[in-house]
Amino acid sequence: MTLLKQLILMIVLLFSVLFCGSIYLNIQSSRSFLTEQLSTISQDTATSLGMQLSPLILDPQQRVIVQSMLDAVFDSGYYRKIQIVDVNGIVILERIAPLHVNQVPDWFVRLFPIETPSGEALMNHGWQQAGSIRIAANPGIAYASLWGSSVNAFYWFLAAFILTLCVAISLLHVVLRPLRAVEMQAMAICNREYPAPSPLPWTLDLRRVVQAMNQMTQKLKEMFVEQMASIDRLRQDAYLDRLTGLPNRRYFDLHFQQILAADEALAYRALLFLEVSHLNALNEQQGFQTVDALLIAIADLLKTNLANSAEDSFIARMSGNTFACLIADAESEQVAQIASDLMQQLSTLNEQGLTPYAQIGHIGVVMYHSQTGSEWLSEVDLALRTAQAAGTNTFYLDEGQDKNTLATRNATQWRDLLQTTLTQQNIELDTQRVKALDGQSLHHEVFARIRDADGELIPAALFIPMAKRHGLLPQFDRLVIDRCLTQMAAAPPQTRLAINLFGISIADAEFMAWLGDRLIATPHLAQRLSFELAEHEAIHQLSDVAGFIDKMTPLQVQVGLDNVGRGLSSLAYLSRLKVNYLKVDGAFSQQIDHNRDHQFYMDAMIKIAHGLDFMVIAKSVETAAEQATLAAMRIDGVQGFIVEEIMRWDVA
Repeated sequence: MTLLKQLILMIVLLFSVLFCGSIYLNIQSSRSFLTEQLSTISQDTATSLGMQLSPLILDPQQRVIVQSMLDAVFDSGYYRKIQIVDVNGIVILERIAPLHVNQVPDWFVRLFPIETPSGEALMNHGWQQAGSIRIAANPGIAYASLWGSSVNAFYWFLAAFILTLCVAISLLHVVLRPLRAVEMQAMAICNREYPAPSPLPWTLDLRRVVQAMNQMTQKLKEMFVEQMASIDRLRQDAYLDRLTGLPNRRYFDLHFQQILAADEALAYRALLFLEVSHLNALNEQQGFQTVDALLIAIADLLKTNLANSAEDSFIARMSGNTFACLIADAESEQVAQIASDLMQQLSTLNEQGLTPYAQIGHIGVVMYHSQTGSEWLSEVDLALRTAQAAGTNTFYLDEGQDKNTLATRNATQWRDLLQTTLTQQNIELDTQRVKALDGQSLHHEVFARIRDADGELIPAALFIPMAKRHGLLPQFDRLVIDRCLTQMAAAPPQTRLAINLFGISIADAEFMAWLGDRLIATPHLAQRLSFELAEHEAIHQLSDVAGFIDKMTPLQVQVGLDNVGRGLSSLAYLSRLKVNYLKVDGAFSQQIDHNRDHQFYMDAMIKIAHGLDFMVIAKSVETAAEQATLAAMRIDGVQGFIVEEIMRWDVA
């Protein structure tokens, strides 16, 4: 029971006691007064009537007059009994009326009885005693008067009670409003939010409570900000180039090996190396500040060109004068155009006065053709040396010979294949189990594959970029969700699936309306679903993601973030999203058992996530040593070949 209800109940009980006591005392007082009044009336009437009848009572001829006078008094209704007795106690005349109380409940009469007071007077004829007269008043009128006054008192007290209660409730609402604000503040903290300080109330006791709560909220917010800043500083020191703000060689190698191991290289179609010329000479002639300005300008050109041409591309500074770019979802013609445009813009740096040398640098590019990572790096280094041998400010593109025929389709062929897949729903689902450290299954992540006309499987890393280029991602998300729900209906009831969604889908009103209707139609299946969003998309769609979470929460659908940490962005955004779990990029799990930087980052991530009430899942865990190290850090779940290989999900 809330404090407000307790206070209201206390007021009601107290007022009820006072009300009942006041009514009772008022009735008792009125009853005593009425009893005394009746006694006085009876005695006065007996005395007066006795004096009038004394000369007549002994004369037999006046008996009729005596009876008439007696009847006149009795018929007034104020008396219950009138009796005249002689000196021997023999009743001469008597009038008795039954007790009759109009409009007064019987229970009231029984609860508050009024005695019938009587008066007695002697009657004398001269010096001779003639007898006595006894008169008893009728209490019916007293009962009616007592009942009427009691009813009036009841209604008056009731009106006063209602008015007082309303005023008391209003005052309590005002007085307790700061407590409700404190409650909302506490709930916001539980929901990983840090609201503005609550205004201080005028009540001293509550003022101290609100002040303490405000201070606690501020401290928690500062602790969260400090933790975020600490982990951001760690990542910047370990993985970012301080001058350009780009990832460094360490993070490039980490990211490069991870995408190759996860078969994501299919989505990256080219690797570009840019080497800047004459840096040592420029440093000797004009100092490091000029060199720094040149490198920052080149980094900005790379960011601008790659963002405009291939938004999923990845840029890093490999060394003092070398930059590397992984270009996503681009054909050789597009890659050649990107390199040409970049080289033209680099040539303008001399005109801008950033360097006195006309030769700015050279670019070597190699298309991906299913080679290994070391082969790809060797080929791009050779392409860079070829460009340097070709002349000033040149680039060289090695298109290679793609051994994977799946990647050689043109745009029209891809569009036809994707449209056919959507029409025929020719999609296959693979899953990989994610488990807690105690062995309990958390969920199975779903991986989609499609088949071409020849029946050859095409992985998501290859067809998804093409679907994105043709604006078909929401349709593929629909197809995967619909297929998952259909197969879940025939799967064991403990099966829980995690489905990857694209940012463009949750921003699509038509898709969200379809998804809501689909999940509402099958609530028992919706409760066994988790949707995962890539971190790099969520950061740029915070409002869309927050709205998506708000819609999924009532349906008991979990929402998680995938590949957390890959983009090296600040983690401050986590306080705005009430997700259920985080999947940390697999690059931080690999060899974590002897990599101190990875251990520090993962430990900080786990502490922050647990402070925000998130679960943390490590991806790409492949060895028992990695799993043991993560377990010591209190990781919530692991995913990788140590748990289960990716398997075909087929419900018979």
